[in-house]
Amino acid sequence: MTEYKVLPSGNQWRVEKGNGSVVSNHRKKAPAVSSAKSEAGSGDVVIIRRSDGTIQDRHEY
Repeated sequence: MTEYKVLPSGNQWRVEKGNGSVVSNHRKKAPAVSSAKSEAGSGDVVIIRRSDGTIQDRHEY
């Protein structure tokens, strides 16, 4: 199981794998969420955070 996180990063949004490696950076949140969901496979988890860092949503695949 791999965990993908959508996190605020300055004035951008970052997609990270659970080990902290950066998968991608995006100017807007929606493309970052799409990227994380497309990276996730069976048994993976996507955690989406708000701009203040709190968890907004969690998806299991």
